Amino acid sequence: MPDDTRAQRVDGPRLLRFPTCDHATGKVLVLPALGVPARFYAQLAEQLAARGLEIAVLELRGTGDSPLRASRRCDFGFAELLDEDIPAALHSLGCARDGQPVWLLGHSLGGHLAAITAGRMPEDIDGLMLVACGSPWRNAYHGATRRRIDALCALIPVCNALLGYFPGDRIGFGGRQPRRLMRDWRALALTGRYSAEGIDEDLDAGLAHYAGSVLSLRMAEDTFAPESAVRAVTGKLTSAVLESAVIDAAELGQPADHFRWAKQPEVITHRVADWCTRATQGTAT
Repeated sequence: MPDDTRAQRVDGPRLLRFPTCDHATGKVLVLPALGVPARFYAQLAEQLAARGLEIAVLELRGTGDSPLRASRRCDFGFAELLDEDIPAALHSLGCARDGQPVWLLGHSLGGHLAAITAGRMPEDIDGLMLVACGSPWRNAYHGATRRRIDALCALIPVCNALLGYFPGDRIGFGGRQPRRLMRDWRALALTGRYSAEGIDEDLDAGLAHYAGSVLSLRMAEDTFAPESAVRAVTGKLTSAVLESAVIDAAELGQPADHFRWAKQPEVITHRVADWCTRATQGTAT
């Protein structure tokens, strides 16, 4: 049977919505990390909604309640997320803006997708928030983490050839993922540059031209997104108005690593809501 290298058709992005009880002061589209379901961000979304923000969390293809599952016949990559799902989600969230700002908030892989989208669609968003978002570029790491990235880069083409997908649920990285998406991820890990099979654009150039406001929150104990890896992302946003902060365990009340911040997200909620307020007032730095 021929190999179908295109994604199965979906009727539109699946959004987990959290409307505010009061008049919304802005809208936020949350983009999850690799293999992380939308419901993982429910506490963050509920708290931000209580602060007057209308929140929608995008369910990434192949994850959570998505009807798709990566296989030899069901394949997709960054291109479908960037060209189809995220623009459709932004339209759904922002179609009744009534003058309200619309922001993107991305965690890890979601931060990369959010940053690329900002570069490609600057007129459709009013700002960008990156949480625990570090490039997987191998040169941004050393020691055991770099060796792990190198091992993943070697393993991805083998798994893709043998299985037709990446079995991250069995390996312990990123969940079950389609081969094109993991080739896109591997290219980023090897080169440090954004690219997507099927998109013939200089995506890094788009980031360099993005002149909007950006908030970057780094977790102090995050081995997946240390300072060097976060700089590999924010350093691409050379025209943006960038505000950066480091969240440590003392402030968070628990280890400040790649994922645990979302279990007790009060600190992140406060930082995000405060930045959105200042961005609306034009005082965000």
